[in-house]
Amino acid sequence: MEIKMCEITADEVIYALEKEKILTLATCAMNRVTIRPMSHVNNGLLVYFQTAADSLKMRQIRENPNVALCVGTYEIEGIASELGHPLADQNSFFVRLYKEKHIESYEKYSAYAEETVIKVIIHKVRQWRYVDGEPALGEMEVK
Repeated sequence: MEIKMCEITADEVIYALEKEKILTLATCAMNRVTIRPMSHVNNGLLVYFQTAADSLKMRQIRENPNVALCVGTYEIEGIASELGHPLADQNSFFVRLYKEKHIESYEKYSAYAEETVIKVIIHKVRQWRYVDGEPALGEMEVK
């Protein structure tokens, strides 16, 4: 069976990232894959979240920055990098966005000394869809 292909637009993905409060994050290192829900924010196609700097996910990201996200029915691949403490001056944009979307998490965790902000640069998005009643695979490459 030939798979129909269709496009995904950046606007669709951005809308899903903004609408959903929680995404799923998969990380992998040393042949161990782990997955967990995360409170996130985004600025366009850049995704941000915070976590403890000594957490398993952070150790895996340091070893292998390739991550996968799932938001709604979108499958997302990207590269993660560490930006430092949430309350550091360079992360004021994160604090503003995070407080708007996740005030409870901000108040509970952001001041902890071991917290760090992660940025994910998306490079590929996929989603299974139906086009004219037929299954189709939507894809978007981000340059």
